[in-house]
Amino acid sequence: MVSGLGGGYFEIRVDMGNVWTGPSSRSEISEIESAYNELAVLVEETAGPDRHYGFWTGPHDDASIEEATERMTDVVVSRLGAGPGSRVLDVGCGNGRPAVRVARTLGARVVAVDVDREALRNGAEHARAQGVAEMVEFRHVDAMRLPFADASFDAVLAFEVTPHFDVTALYRGIARVLRPGGRLVVETPYLRVPMTEEIRERIGPYLTMLNAVSFDSPEEHSAAARQAGMAVTELVDVTENVRDSFPRLVSGLRERRARLEAERGVPGAARLLDVFAAWADTAEVGGVVMTFTRMEH
Repeated sequence: MVSGLGGGYFEIRVDMGNVWTGPSSRSEISEIESAYNELAVLVEETAGPDRHYGFWTGPHDDASIEEATERMTDVVVSRLGAGPGSRVLDVGCGNGRPAVRVARTLGARVVAVDVDREALRNGAEHARAQGVAEMVEFRHVDAMRLPFADASFDAVLAFEVTPHFDVTALYRGIARVLRPGGRLVVETPYLRVPMTEEIRERIGPYLTMLNAVSFDSPEEHSAAARQAGMAVTELVDVTENVRDSFPRLVSGLRERRARLEAERGVPGAARLLDVFAAWADTAEVGGVVMTFTRMEH
């Protein structure tokens, strides 16, 4: 069962076979970094510095994509259960906006990790600009090899990074560094129906472009979390709230088509736009915010 933001409940029915299997069992760190470096400037110019979905309250919500992505940050941050004195881990922190927001709004100390060195530099600059440089530590770390002591964090957050990993292994590592009673909050896209070859053909190029290796259902996330010793606290379907994110991004990219053609050539620009448009037009892709709690030993 999945809770809605309004407090009601509805059921997500998803086949357990919704796994995207990319070209390898796990992307190389350098490949992920290269993929994001190549797309980062382009996407940030179009959709702002946050590298995750925006959150709109309904069809009459005229918030900008920058406002909506910050709102999504607050949806996740509000579920961490952290406060002054807490230690929070941001896995796949990107440009560090959520990490900085955790420090500013909750007063918690944050360790923000990513494999994208340029994004880490941007995050550190943003933390300094916001006056929380001493509260947010940015580190170049592989999320599958977290170099932290057991039970050393009170909460963990992860924005749209799980497609890069085998979630069973990822959650096992996160649970190890999370104290008993601490929370993991994950925001991610998911496939609302069983994977078919037709869907695979449409969204495969996008997932491959980002070096994604899995595309798991909420049920698969929940099973992996339980195996790692975490209980499922809440699953919130945000599909309708995030639906505008990629159409807006594609619209912005199309406005920059001349620049894309100058940088990538006409065929390259067309391919890039087609890949983003196919993802944006795939109604079968939804969004979910999941909260897991580390069980007592």
